[in-house]
Amino acid sequence: MPSCFKSVHEILHSLPALNSYLLNAGNYYAHLPKNENGNIPKETLEQHVVLVNCYFDMLVSAHYLDSIIDGLISALTANIDVDSGNYIKQLFVYAIVFHDFGKINERFQVDKMGNKLYEQNIFSNSPIGSSHSSLGAFIYLTRHLNEIITQKKPNPFHPLLITCCIYLSYSIFKHHSNKLSDDSIYTIGFAELSARNNIEDLRGFLSTYLAKYQYQVEPQIIQLIGNDKFLNHPLFKPYLNSFELYAICRLNFSLLTAADYLATNEYMNALPIDDFGVLTKEQINKLYNNVSQREWINEEAQKKNYNKAVYDEIGNHQCQNPSEKSGANLNILRKEMAIEVIRNTRMHYQNNLFFIEAPTGGGKTNLSILATVELLKIFEGKYNKVFYVFPFTTLITQTYAAVKEILGLTEGEIIELHSKAGMKEHGEQEDDNYGDDKLNYINHLFVNYPFCLLSHIRFFDILKTNEKEANYLLHRLANSIVIIDELQSYNPAHWDKVIYFIRQYAVKFNIKFILMSATLPKLDKLQVVKQDVEDFIYLLPDAKKQYFNNPNFSGRVRFNFDLFDRTDLALEELAEKVVEASKEYLSYDFGQVKPVDSVYTIVEFIYKQSSADFYNIIDEHKFFDEIFVLSGTILEHRRKDIINYLKNPANRKRKILLITTQVVEAGVDIDMDLGFKDRSIIDSDEQLAGRINRNVNKEYCTLYLFNYNKESVIYGKDQRFKITREQIKAEEYRRILEQKDFDTLYDKIFNARNEWNYKEMVENFSDYETAIQRLRFRSVHEKFKLIEQKNISCFIPLDIPISIDGTVVGVKETIFSAIELNFLKRNGIHPNENDEISGRAVFDVYLSSIHNKFEFTQQQIRRKVLQSIMSKYVFSIFASNKIENELIHFYDKDKSEYGYMYLERWKDIYSIEQGLDARKLIGIEESQFL
Repeated sequence: MPSCFKSVHEILHSLPALNSYLLNAGNYYAHLPKNENGNIPKETLEQHVVLVNCYFDMLVSAHYLDSIIDGLISALTANIDVDSGNYIKQLFVYAIVFHDFGKINERFQVDKMGNKLYEQNIFSNSPIGSSHSSLGAFIYLTRHLNEIITQKKPNPFHPLLITCCIYLSYSIFKHHSNKLSDDSIYTIGFAELSARNNIEDLRGFLSTYLAKYQYQVEPQIIQLIGNDKFLNHPLFKPYLNSFELYAICRLNFSLLTAADYLATNEYMNALPIDDFGVLTKEQINKLYNNVSQREWINEEAQKKNYNKAVYDEIGNHQCQNPSEKSGANLNILRKEMAIEVIRNTRMHYQNNLFFIEAPTGGGKTNLSILATVELLKIFEGKYNKVFYVFPFTTLITQTYAAVKEILGLTEGEIIELHSKAGMKEHGEQEDDNYGDDKLNYINHLFVNYPFCLLSHIRFFDILKTNEKEANYLLHRLANSIVIIDELQSYNPAHWDKVIYFIRQYAVKFNIKFILMSATLPKLDKLQVVKQDVEDFIYLLPDAKKQYFNNPNFSGRVRFNFDLFDRTDLALEELAEKVVEASKEYLSYDFGQVKPVDSVYTIVEFIYKQSSADFYNIIDEHKFFDEIFVLSGTILEHRRKDIINYLKNPANRKRKILLITTQVVEAGVDIDMDLGFKDRSIIDSDEQLAGRINRNVNKEYCTLYLFNYNKESVIYGKDQRFKITREQIKAEEYRRILEQKDFDTLYDKIFNARNEWNYKEMVENFSDYETAIQRLRFRSVHEKFKLIEQKNISCFIPLDIPISIDGTVVGVKETIFSAIELNFLKRNGIHPNENDEISGRAVFDVYLSSIHNKFEFTQQQIRRKVLQSIMSKYVFSIFASNKIENELIHFYDKDKSEYGYMYLERWKDIYSIEQGLDARKLIGIEESQFL
C-alpha cells in the first residue's frame, strides 16, 4: 500500500513554531507536575504540543501509518486529486496538533494551572468555564473552514474537504472523554453550549481567541459554527456513507489520545517511551531461523524442532498422503500439511485473507506459525506485529507457551491480554521500583509487544469500540498479521459483522488475516461487502479429502448414537453405560500413552447440576480411582490442578473420570480415551471429540452422544440449533460428524443469514452498516457483542496455594506470579504456613484500593495487578434477579457493594472440588448450566 500524499513527518516539520504565531506562547501552561515532582517546572503549552507531535510522528513511523492514512483518504471518493488529498492529510495531522489549543482559555489557566498571569482576564460568565476542548475545536474548525471556503480555488472536492474538517474536529471535542457517542453532529454543532447560551454571544466569545493565534477568519465563517443548516447541507451527505470516514475518525482519535497520553506521561513521570514493540528485520530473521533451522525447541526437555525437517525437504518433497494407520504415517501427514501451508503462503503472499482448515491432531497452531513466519520473512519488516486471537482464556494460555517456545521469543516479545494474566514485567526489574511498575503499565496499556495473544471479544472491541482506552490500540493493528482461531465459538447472528470488519480492515489497514479451525465456517460466503471483494486463500485447499478423511485422522474417534434419540434416559442408566464402556477399555494396551488396566473417561453435561447429581450416582460404583468435576464455577487454581493431574504421565496407569460442563470445550488441552456427551449443536459435539485421542495414538476411542438436558435453554437463540433441529436428521447428523462435513450445516446458516440481510423492513446488517457510515460510534459498538449475557462475579474468600503440582512429578506450577506476590507483600499479605494466600486479606486490599486515593497511574497499576489476583478467587454466573435473591443468603452485604458478590458463608454453598452447589439455590434454573 504505497503512500501518495505528503508524509506526516513532512507536514509536522513544515509547521512553524507555536511561539511564532501564538502571542505570549510561553505564558500558557498545559500541565502541572505531580506532587512528588515538585522540582519540575510547569509544562508550557508549546512544550506539550511539541512532545505530542513527536510521539505522533514516532507512532506513525513505527507502524507505517502514512500509507494507511493515504489509502483511507484516496478511498473517500473516486479520483481524488493530489492537492485535495494532501489537504485532507493536513486536516488529519492538524486535528492532533490543535487538540490543546483551547488551553489558552483564561479560566483553564487560572483554575487548572494556577496561572496568576490571567487572573485579571477571567470572564466571570464564560460560557465554556474552565474547559478547553470545545475552544480547541472551534479554533481548528474556523481556521480551516476559512481556508477551504475563502482561500482555496473551488473544485468538486470542496464538500469532501469540509466534511473531513467537520468530523475530524470530533477528536478534539472528545479527547478527554472516555467514549465516543452517536452524537457527533450534535457535539460538532456546539449544541450543548448553544442550549445554555445565546448562539451569537457564544460565537462572539469563542472568536476572541482567534486573534491570540493571529488567525484572521471571515465573519461569514464564524456564522457557520453551530449552524445546523450548514452542518446538514445536502452537499456533505454523500460523504457520510463510507467505512473509510469512520476509520479515519477513529484512527485519528486513536493517534491523538495515544500521543497525548505518552507525551503527558513523559512529562509527569520523566518516563520517555521509544520502544513500541514492533519487529525489526533482525528479529524476524532470528525468528525465521528458530523455526526453520534449530535442531531443538528445548534441548533440556528433549523437545525436537520437527519444522527443521519440513524446511529441509520442502524443495523436493513429493506428496505421499499415506492412508495406512500408523504413528509414522501420521507424522508424514503433519509434515505434508506443513509443507503445503508454506508453499501456498509463498505462492499467495500478496493476498490478505487466508483459511487454515486442519483436522484435530494436525498441529493447527504450528501451521499458523509457519504461515506467519513466511509472511514476516517475505515482507522484511513491513508487517511488524502479530496478534493471535482466541475465544477463551485457556486457549490463550496454552498457545502462549507454544508460540513462545516454537519461535524462541523472549518475555519482552510476547504478551497475553486477559484479566487473569495480570501485568507483565518488561526487562529487568528492581523490587519496589515504582518507575518499573509505570513502564510495565504503559507497555501493557499500549501492548508494546510484537506478539500479542488476546480474546475474540477484546480483538473485535478494538475494531469497533467507542471507548477511548480500547481505541488506543487501533493504530497498532495496521500492517500486522492476525490469526483468529475457533470463530465458530460465537452465535452466527454476528458472523456477518465479523466478516465485514475482517474484510474492511484487511484492505484499509493492510492486515493479513489467517482464520483457522477444525470446524471452520467459511465466512466469505456471507455477502456483506459487495465491491472489490478479495477471495480467501485456502492454505490447505483439499484438506477434507487429503487429511480430514484420511484414516489416520478420521479414525481418531468413533461416534456412538445408541443413546442419541432417547428421551427417557436416567442418570443411573447413564452411569452404568459409562462404567461398562470404561471397563471394556481397560484391556487395551497402547504403551505409555494408555497402559493396560487404565482408562480416562470424560462425561459432559449441559447443566452444571446434572454433573453434580451424576457425580453422586457414579461415585457409588467405586470403579474409578479419581473422579474430578470441572465446571464454570470451579476456581482457576483447581481447574489447573485437574488438568495438570490428567497430563502428568505418572497418573496414566489409573482409572480417571472427568465430569464436566461445556467449559472443557473451551480449548482445554487434555487427551481422554472415551467420551459421553449430552448432545447440543454439531460443532459443539465435535469440540468435545477434539478432547478424545487428541494425539491420534490410540485405537477404539469412542464418543457416545446422549440426550438428557434441554439444550434449547442455552442454544435456543443460536441459528445452528434451530437449523439442526428443523433440517438435519440423526443420520445426517452422524454423517457430518464422521465425515467432518460441517459445511453442510454452515451453508444452511449462510443462506438463511444472506436471505435475512436482503429483506426490507427488518433490522438486519444493512442497519448496522448504516450506523458505521453515519458515524454512530456508540451504536456500532453496542450492537455487536459476541457475548450478550450479564454476569454476577462471586468472590470466594478461601486460601489459595501459591503453587500447585505441575505436569511432571516434582515440578510446581505457580498460581501467583512474582509481580503479584511482590504487590501482596507491599500491602502486608504474606503466604501462611501452608504457602497459601488469604482471600479475605486480598479483598481487604481491594477495598482499601477503592477507599484510598492514589495518583492516577499508580491507581491504574494497582487496579490491573489486583484484577489478576482477584480473578483467582472469582467465578461468574449468569445474572438474574432470582439468582441474586438466593445468593444474598450467603453474602456480606457491605462488601458486595463494590463489583463482586462477596460470599461470606461460602462453605454452606461452595466447595473447591465441586464448585457451586445449585441445590442450595431454591427455584434456580439458570445456574444449572454454568
